[in-house]
Amino acid sequence: LEAYFNRDDMDLGYTVFKRGDRFIETFYAERWYNVFAVHDRDDGALKGWYCNVCRPAEISEAAVRCDDLALDVWVSPAGEVTVLDEDEFAALPLAEHERRPALEALQSLLADANSGRLPR
Repeated sequence: LEAYFNRDDMDLGYTVFKRGDRFIETFYAERWYNVFAVHDRDDGALKGWYCNVCRPAEISEAAVRCDDLALDVWVSPAGEVTVLDEDEFAALPLAEHERRPALEALQSLLADANSGRLPR
């Protein structure tokens, strides 16, 4: 999917999302994550990837839906990785059969980031 950031500029510490930044969003029906390639509104340069650990997406002709599980990963174009919101994820009341694949998804995202396999 293609989307544009529609909020006021937001400094997250590791990057700034600006109104009009372009997001190329990749969702998976069989994976416990999604990946957003974030491009700068001013020059189109890749800012990085915002990755959400979530339940597998439900994809239909009318909509894409997924349940976010709070755990996120930011990957800069240089390959620097920041894992976000680990405390929020730990506080979620998840059963082991959900926590385990979510943590496996985190490891898959980290492996993809380290090998340069994130979608653009």
